[in-house]
Amino acid sequence: MAIDQYTEAAYARKRSINELSLSPDPNVLHKFASYNTIFTLSGLSAEEIRNPAQFFGGTAHDIIARSGGIGDGNFSSHQESSANNRESRRDGNNKLNKTIDKMGAGAVLGESSRIFKKDHDIYFKSVEMTSVPGLNDQRRLTSVTNIMMQLVEPSGLTLIERIRAAAFNNKFLDHLDAPYMLTIEFKGFDEDGQEVKVNTDYTKRVIPIKLVTMDIDVNQGGSYYNIKAIPYNEFALVNNFMYPRTSGTLGSSSINRRFTDAVQDLQRILNEQNEDEKVRGYNQYPDKYNISISSDLDPEQQVPYELLAQAGMKPGSALSVQTRQLTDTGGGSFTMDFLKFNSSQNILKMLEELMKTHPKYGAKSFEEWETAVQSGIGKRGFRPNEGIDSHFKYFRIRTGIELTSNFDELRKTNAKIINIVVEPFYISAYNLATAGIQQDKHNRAYVAKEYNYIFTGDNLDIQNLDINYKVAYFQARLKDLEASESRTFTSENKDVISSASTPANPYKTDLGSDNFLPLKSEVSVSQSSKSGRTTKGDARVDQFFDYITHPKADMVVVNMDILGDPAWLGQSQFIPATPTNSSGSSQDNNIDFFRGGKKDNVWNPNLRCFNYDVADPVINLTFKVPQDFDDKTGVYEMSSAQRAVFSGLYKVTQVQHNLTDGQFTQTLTMVRFNNQDGPVTKTTNQKITTKNGKVTSVSEKNPMAMSRIDELSGTLGSS
Repeated sequence: MAIDQYTEAAYARKRSINELSLSPDPNVLHKFASYNTIFTLSGLSAEEIRNPAQFFGGTAHDIIARSGGIGDGNFSSHQESSANNRESRRDGNNKLNKTIDKMGAGAVLGESSRIFKKDHDIYFKSVEMTSVPGLNDQRRLTSVTNIMMQLVEPSGLTLIERIRAAAFNNKFLDHLDAPYMLTIEFKGFDEDGQEVKVNTDYTKRVIPIKLVTMDIDVNQGGSYYNIKAIPYNEFALVNNFMYPRTSGTLGSSSINRRFTDAVQDLQRILNEQNEDEKVRGYNQYPDKYNISISSDLDPEQQVPYELLAQAGMKPGSALSVQTRQLTDTGGGSFTMDFLKFNSSQNILKMLEELMKTHPKYGAKSFEEWETAVQSGIGKRGFRPNEGIDSHFKYFRIRTGIELTSNFDELRKTNAKIINIVVEPFYISAYNLATAGIQQDKHNRAYVAKEYNYIFTGDNLDIQNLDINYKVAYFQARLKDLEASESRTFTSENKDVISSASTPANPYKTDLGSDNFLPLKSEVSVSQSSKSGRTTKGDARVDQFFDYITHPKADMVVVNMDILGDPAWLGQSQFIPATPTNSSGSSQDNNIDFFRGGKKDNVWNPNLRCFNYDVADPVINLTFKVPQDFDDKTGVYEMSSAQRAVFSGLYKVTQVQHNLTDGQFTQTLTMVRFNNQDGPVTKTTNQKITTKNGKVTSVSEKNPMAMSRIDELSGTLGSS
C-alpha cells in the first residue's frame, strides 16, 4: 500500500527531540477539508490547579461560554438556593458558609447562581493570543502570553454573573482571582462531508487563565465583551508578588554555603515580610512563597566564595578564598554577603543574579560553550545535527499560583501560595555558531517544522512573508564597568589589561564567510552594577544574556504568516508550576506528562506540539522565488544555480495566534541563525517520471536530479 503521510502510522513515526531521527511534521489540520474551532470557557477548582492532569484529561465543567451555545452547563456543585439558605447548602464547607454569612454575600451569590442555571447562550467571536517563548526582552527568563477574547451575548447581560457563579461553584468567593479554563478544540470534515476522526490530543489545548480586564459594549445586536486574560501561571508575575515589600540580604555564616540555602533565605525573608504584615493588621491570612531550584540544575553546589563580599568578621578569624577554609584562633565569627535587595528589585532578577554565579551556568560555562562550538564536530566539540546534543543546558524561571481555602476578609481574596522554580532551559548552539559550522540535510534530525516559500506545490502553509533586513548588523560588546572603575592606568601598565575583563566575541568571522555582511560589534554598557550584588559581575555573562534575550535586534528577522497549526499553540508553557520542594531543591511530577513523557523534550510527540518552556523552536525555511519568465517556454525560470540567501535555520521568538470567525492563522516572528554557509535547497524544472512507485526517468539528466532518484525511489516505492 502507498504511504499516506497523514495516517496514524505516520504520526506514530514522529519521535521526540531526543530520539533520532525526527522528520518535519505536517500540519495536522491539513487532514481536514474544512474544520471548526470550538472554544469553551469554564470553571476550575483548586484541586485541578494543583493536579493539572485532571483538567487536561477531564471534561469541562461549570460552562460560562461556548461556541455553538452552552448546551449542558455541567455544574460541578450548583449552589442556587444554598447562597440564600444556609441549611440547603450542599458544599459541606463550614468555613465557606461562615464567611458567606459574615460578609452578607448570600443574596448576591444566590442571584448569580440562579442566572447561571438558566444557561444563557454566550458565543465566541474571536480569540487572539500572543506567545513569547523562551528567553526574551520583555521578562528575560519567563514566558509572556497575552490573550484577547471577544464574546457575544445576543440576549441579556449575564457574563459577569456567570463568572461569579462558576467561581462560587468551585468554592472561590473572589471571582477576580479565581482560575478559569479556556479550551480550544478543532473538529473537521473530509471532502465528502464526513467527520474526520483524529487523536483528540493533537487537536485540543487547555489553558488555565486569569481574567484581567473586561470592556462591555451593549447595542441593538446584544452585549459584546472584550476580555483580556493571561495564563494562570503568569498570574504570579504581577508586581504585587514579584517585588518585595521589605529589604534583606542573602549572605552566609557557614563555610558550606549552597544555592539551596540562598533560595531558602530568600523564601524565609519574603514569608517573614507577609507574617509581619499580618501582625500589623494588613492581612488576615498571609500569602506564602515557595521558592526552589530544580534538582536538574545541581542546586547543592556551593556558592563560590570569591563571589561573596566579606561583611563582618571578628578578630581572631581568617577566611582563605583559595582553600575555602575558616581559620578560627580566637572564637571569631564571620558573615559573607552575596546580594542586598530592597523593594525596588525584582525577585526574578535576584534569582537570575544568583544563578549566574553557579559553576555550571556562569562565565566558565559560557567559555566552555564557546570552545565547544568553535571546535566544531569532533569528540570534544558539539554535534550540531544530533538533536539535544546541539543544545546547551541553561536556566529559566517558571511560576504558579495556588489559591488556599483561607478567605482573607481584610483583603477580600483567598490567601495564595506563590510557586517560583528555577528550571532547565536549552539554548541552541547555533546561537554561538561561527563560520565553518554548516547546516545541511542532517539538521532534519531535530527540526520539527519545515516551510517552503517556493513557487511549487510544496508551499502548503505560508500565506505571506516579510523580511526585516538590517544592512549593517550591530552586536553589542558589554563593557565591565566595575573592572574599569577599579583600574588605574599609568604609563607603565596602560597596555596591560586583564583578558578576563574583556569578553570574547563569539560572533567574529572572516570577511566573506557569511551571506550577510557586515557583522559589526561595538562596545556598550554592562548593567551588572545595578543588580544588588555585593561583588562585581562578569561582563561575559551579561553580554551573552543581552544577545539571547534581544532576538529582534538580529540582522535578519522574518515575520511569516501561515495557516493555523496546533503545534504552535503549545501546551506545557501554560501549566502552572507544582513543585515538590525539599529544602530549596524541587521536582515537578507533572512535567513529564505535559512534555510528552520526557522533561527535556523540545518536541512533544504525544500532543504533537512544541514545548516552549524547554527550548526555542527551530525551523527550516526554504526560500526561493522565480527569476524571470523563460522567453521560449513561457514559464518561470527556477534556476538551480540561484542562491536563496534567506534559506536556512530560524529560531522562532514570537507566535501570534488569530482565531476569528472560523479562520485560524498564525504569524511567526523568526530570527535567522548567523554564519550559515551550507548549501541551500535547490529546485529545478526537471520532470521525474515514475511507474508503479519507481523512478524511471528524468527529462534532463543532471547531477542534482540524478542524486534524488534513489531517494525518491525509496520513498515512493515504500509500502
